[in-house]
Amino acid sequence: MHQIGNLETPSQEKSALRRLAELFPGATPMRLPISVAVPRGKGQGLEENTVIEFGTSRMVFFEAAIPLELGDTLHLRNADGSLVAEAIVVALRPTDGRRAIAARFVAEVRNWIIR
Repeated sequence: MHQIGNLETPSQEKSALRRLAELFPGATPMRLPISVAVPRGKGQGLEENTVIEFGTSRMVFFEAAIPLELGDTLHLRNADGSLVAEAIVVALRPTDGRRAIAARFVAEVRNWIIR
């Protein structure tokens, strides 16, 4: 008889992003496409399109391939411009060549989905 030690498939396992979001009370699932820009010295910067997958009234959670670090300041913007905000990376977890990111808004965001 052949035994299988772990019957969970990767799709059944919690993602690193979900586990990170669960550390912050009130994180709500969502899907909001955004552009994330990170200023770097001498006019250079990094930019990536991604999706906010969880949020609170002051936080957003998304995955990114760009090399973000704790304390990085991010510029977040969605396609129609209804979300334009600055946030600071407060937590991260590596995951399959990407990083699960938790970022806190620097100031109150007008028109934010969650109050």
